[in-house]
Formats: sequence, structure tokens, C-alpha cells
Amino acid sequence: MANNDFEFITREEKLDSEQTRRSLTYWQDVWRRLKKNKLSMFGLVGVIIIILFGVFGPFITPYSYSDQVLDYSNLPPSFEIYELEDDMFVYVTKEYRVLETTEKGELLGRIDYVHKDVINKLYYYAKEYTITLENNESGNYPLEFVIGLGSIYSEKWGIAFRDYENAAGEDEVELTYIHPDSPFNNVLIEGETFNIKSEDFTLTSIIFVDDLDKTTPVYTSIDYEDGAQAIIDQFELQDYISEMVLGGDIITVNFSYKLMDEIERPDGYKDVMMTVTYKDVESKYIYDKVSNSTYLWGTDMLGRDMLTRVMYGARISLTVAFVATIVNFFIGILYGSISGYSGGSVDNYMMRIVDIINSIPLVLYVILLMVLLREVVIDITIFGHYFVIFKGGAGLGTIIIALGSIYWVGMARLVRGQILGLKEQEFVLAARTIGVSKFKIITRHLVPNAMGPIIVSMTMMIPSAVFTEAFLSFIGLGISAPKASWGTLANDALSGLTTYPYQLFFPSAAIAITMLAFNFLGDGLRDALDPRLRKG
Repeated sequence: MANNDFEFITREEKLDSEQTRRSLTYWQDVWRRLKKNKLSMFGLVGVIIIILFGVFGPFITPYSYSDQVLDYSNLPPSFEIYELEDDMFVYVTKEYRVLETTEKGELLGRIDYVHKDVINKLYYYAKEYTITLENNESGNYPLEFVIGLGSIYSEKWGIAFRDYENAAGEDEVELTYIHPDSPFNNVLIEGETFNIKSEDFTLTSIIFVDDLDKTTPVYTSIDYEDGAQAIIDQFELQDYISEMVLGGDIITVNFSYKLMDEIERPDGYKDVMMTVTYKDVESKYIYDKVSNSTYLWGTDMLGRDMLTRVMYGARISLTVAFVATIVNFFIGILYGSISGYSGGSVDNYMMRIVDIINSIPLVLYVILLMVLLREVVIDITIFGHYFVIFKGGAGLGTIIIALGSIYWVGMARLVRGQILGLKEQEFVLAARTIGVSKFKIITRHLVPNAMGPIIVSMTMMIPSAVFTEAFLSFIGLGISAPKASWGTLANDALSGLTTYPYQLFFPSAAIAITMLAFNFLGDGLRDALDPRLRKG
């Protein structure tokens, strides 16, 4: 065959990428190959985000894991609002509570019940205002003209009330007149000036005080149930006012359309589920669906912020997982390497102990530990400060001990298998020949050469520990309230799954993402640490 039948290549082209690449250490090469695996890098980024989420997240959120606001219980991450008037919006919850919000979904407070007509599904609400006076001393404000029929006037305070029946058929006391010079023209709500004439108000209650300068003043309270005359009589007797609670205009919510079939609903209400009436203006349709600006992930049944509790749950779940893994690392490696290197009857006895430990069901083991450690409390005092190191009844320490004392058996088996394969290698024989001790052979020669599978196994055991902790917490063997792990959050949300599915979604998603991230990272490490899979 002639030379022109071949295509000749240069010397440089004969070298593959493995030969031409600059020299790298073993761990540099591991990192280079790990970066090429997209899923493993996705897992690494996910692990970092989850750790930052759990460690630093609770410092950013304005809430604590135990803060309860019962008025805001079971709020979803987004909700539908009705417009009552300009810049006044309300959200009607599934428990028939009415919450005032902004147009952007920020919660402003709860509007209280006035009356419930359960038969006709008509619920009446009114917003309450707690006011204080800038000048809370009485004076003399004579009436210069005749006020409305039925109104009763206090010259001492320049204010008038009358008895009347509201739209719900309930007796109320209505504010009808304020004298131009009355101290009620300058009132404060939470330190801010408020115009008391901005809408029609009813009196809910008022608290008088006999002397502002006394160390132990005497307070006298009266409310709308006593009637307008009794209230005015107290105004004429008292010289100082501590605070007064007023009710705003009635908000009527009609839920009856929910119970009707579409054909039963009157004309114009065929697609209406409920109506909200305020100042004789009826809102039949939803104004907008907005995100919950106050609680981004909603709240649980006690009004606790779900985002904050998932963050704290990440702390607890990851703490359990990492502590169990660290214990697994030290005990498992030490036990497995001694067993594998010693061989013979020592290996046989040590592995039977592992078999016995492995045969005990984890749930039974945790229950036994919780019974034994329930009353155990370990504390110390440092520089006059008292610290509790361990409290058996709290649950967290018990789970850590349970996982830490059982999870190492898998690592011990793995390390034993690696040591059995390595101890007959020539470098171990050379070390024996020159008189290296067994301990140094294990720690300096055998364990470092088995580190690849050990790291992969540790990475895979972290999500397993997270899931085990979540499972134990889910069945009631986890930490005590009000603390929460992802498992206890899922358990708490189970009863309201059909009504409030978001309460189960967020902790479940956190568990799933954590397990996927660690598994992706573990798969990538397995490939990167195996020299047999080395490619350019």
C-alpha cells in the first residue's frame, strides 16, 4: 500500500487529553471531574442553599418559630380580596373571619364579629378603634343648638350618644355629635392622629380613671350594653378618660349563595359565591387575587409563620443528620477498620455485634431510649450562667443519640470490606516489614486509600438520616412543641390536608429537595472519586 493511502498525524496529536493535561493532585482531579457532572453541581448548589436557608434564614425573618397570632391562623400564601371603598380591602377566610388588607396583600388586622345569623348565613362585622385623647381632661362645652332626636349630650365632655338598633338587629350606642371644642376632636390611635368624624361610629366600651397622678388609680369601665343614658351619666361624673373603643360601620357578609345551586340563585347572582356590603354598597365579585405580603408561605393553625417554621425545621433536621453522620464517620471507620485489619475471630466477633445492633428495629430502639432518658437532664453552670446540655424529654437529644448509636453499623461494614481488600496490597506489606505499628498502618495507609467510598457513603447517609428523623417526628417521636422539624410540620398539616394543602406542601418539598440534592451530590462524588472512571 502506498503512503498516500494513509493520513499521518504529528507527535502532539498522538497524545490524548489525559497525557497533555497539566499535572493535578488526586483531590484537584476529583474536583475537576465533579464540576463536569451537571447534576452533581446542581446537588452541591442545592445543599449550600438548604444550609444557608436553615442557618441564616431565621435571622432574616421578623418572626420566631413560636410566635402565635390566632387572628391570622390558616392563612394561605395567596388569597382573594374584596374592595369596600378606596384603599379599603378585606379578605374573608374559610373560617368566616374578615381581615383587613392592603391592595398588595399586607394584613392590617382583624375586623371583629358583631352578630351571626347562622340560619340565613348573614354575618355582621365592624372594625374596632382603640382611641386615646391628647387632652384627656374634662371641661365645659354647653350645647348651642338642638341635636338629633334621641341623642343624649354631655356638657362636661362635649359628646352625644343615642341608643339604636343596627342592621343585624342588635342594640348599639351610636356617636351622634361632637362639640367643636371637645377634646374628642384630637384623638390618637396607636400614637397617630385620627379624625373621629371620618365615619359613623358606635361606642363599644370606655374606661375612666379617677386621677392620672395617683400611684394606684381607680379605673371605671362601661360598655354599650349599659345604654346611652348610663354612659352619659358616667361622662358627667368622671374627670379623666383612659381609653375608649369605638366600632366602625357594619360590614355584612352574605354566605347564603354558597349553599344554593346556580339555578336557585337570583338574577345577577348566578356566578356569585358571597357578597360583602359596606356603607350600603354591595361587592359581589372578587377584586383581585394577591400574594400574602405579611406571611409569604402562609400560617399554620395557630397563626405561626410557615416560612419561619420551615427554616427552623431545616436547622433541626440538618443538625440531626450531620451529628449522626459525624458519629457515623468516627465510630464506623474505627470499628470497621479494626475488624477488617485484625481478621480471624476478632473480625467474626465484632461483625456479630454489628448484626445484633442492626437487628433491632429503629422505632423500637428510639421508644426505649425515650423511656429511659425521659427524666435525664444534664446541665452546667459557667460564670454564673445556667446551661442545659441535654434534656431527655425534649426529644431532639434522644433522636440524635438513637441515630448516632445505630447508623454507624453500615459504615463499619463498608470500611471493613475496603480494608479486607487493601490490607494484602504491597504497600501494606512494606509498612509491616519496616515495623510500622498497626494503628499507623490503619490510620495512615488503609483508611486514606478507602476515603473515596467512605465520603460517598457519608453523603448518601445524610439524606437518609434527614428522612429517618422526619419519619420519627411524623409518628410523634420527634421534638416537643413549639419547636418543629420538617416531620412534625408534616404531621401537624395532615389533619387539614384537603383544606390547607400548602401546610403539607412546604415541609414535604423541603424534605424532597434535600434528599435529591444530597443524592445528586453523592452520585457525582462516587464517579469523581473512582479512578477507574477517570476520563480526560
